[in-house]
Amino acid sequence: MKKTILTIAACVSIVNADQLIKLNIQGMMCPACVSNVKTSLNNVKGVKETTVFLKSGTAEVKADDATKPEALCDAVKEAGYECAVAK
Repeated sequence: MKKTILTIAACVSIVNADQLIKLNIQGMMCPACVSNVKTSLNNVKGVKETTVFLKSGTAEVKADDATKPEALCDAVKEAGYECAVAK
């Protein structure tokens, strides 16, 4: 029984694997910009958590493995900012 539970737990963590995507964002000037970017990112399907940094012009997004970094940049661009996936 214990072995079965551990196997199920391992499978669940594989299915629920997340990725951390880092973005470079240009055009943010104030806390309202940070809020706009964060809201745009959070509206992308699969996004679980976002952190946006005004001073460095970056964002870190925790999302499902199926979430494409390009979709995140598209959302930021639709909000009026420049975006590139950090390498």
